[in-house]
Amino acid sequence: MKKLIAILSLIACILCFPACKDSGESLSVYAPDGAPALALSSAMEGVEGFAYNVVGADVITAKVSGTNPIADVAIIPINTASLLLGNGETYQMLGVVTHGNFYFLSKNSGEITRQNASELIGKTVGVVQLANVPGLTLKVALGDLNLAYNELKNGSEKASDKVNLLAIKLTEIGVADCDYYLAPSPVADAKSVALNLNFNGSLDRLYSDLGFPQAVLVAKKSVILSDFDKVKELVNSIKSCKTYLKIENKDAICMAILSNLESGLTPSFTTKNLTQLAIDRANIELVLAKNCKQEVNDFIEKIRGVNPNAACTINDEFFYLGEF
Repeated sequence: MKKLIAILSLIACILCFPACKDSGESLSVYAPDGAPALALSSAMEGVEGFAYNVVGADVITAKVSGTNPIADVAIIPINTASLLLGNGETYQMLGVVTHGNFYFLSKNSGEITRQNASELIGKTVGVVQLANVPGLTLKVALGDLNLAYNELKNGSEKASDKVNLLAIKLTEIGVADCDYYLAPSPVADAKSVALNLNFNGSLDRLYSDLGFPQAVLVAKKSVILSDFDKVKELVNSIKSCKTYLKIENKDAICMAILSNLESGLTPSFTTKNLTQLAIDRANIELVLAKNCKQEVNDFIEKIRGVNPNAACTINDEFFYLGEF
């Protein structure tokens, strides 16, 4: 009888295995290339038990979508997190990882700040990702400063009494007819050198002295429960990434990202452009969810004020408020 029970138990385990995660197997981590991947570099080097995947920004959404999403852990844009995961049913937010890595470039000297942003009136700003978090954040910042903006579409005319916003691609920096360009580091760093453009301030400082929550770290609720120690180690590694990036050999950092890069993708960071200044401009710092819940909720409501379809109000259950 005992033998029969053992056999039946073994069969039951085999049948349920695909639906269960063995705490001993690797957990999948996905992050888009650029600053989020840089934030994972210390973990890639020192934290085992995870399968790291650096993918294109255009496919990261698919990794946390569907009834059985592939990513156990992911770094994704905050508005995407609110739209897909904000109900807190499958994933929880562990913290904010990046706080704004978009910068103004132009032929002009001087910095665009909250105090002198009115200088943008009548000018055209070419914005990479105008419809996403960077563009939404710029619109919020302009609104907070009582500066009207005019989105240029289908050949519409510039307004002399508003800030004119034009959606551009990375390849159009320095090419599109704009007075300023808003682009992410490290692309902004490379374009600055190649096209002799000046840095004229940052989007995060235009929004607030504290920056804005740009990308967040999320994990499946089931994984937090079943593999808490693993998740804790990953979180603590990302928390220490700022120090790691200052002292670690740049070749090692780039190799860590490159070895986990999706096939066919060209890495944003290379040994040529990974300077300390570029690292600082990535604005990486993990702030735990328990310490930034209100900030995140406030930001979501602000970008919803610009475009109600760009984000969703977040359920309290989405925030993981435990200790690490």
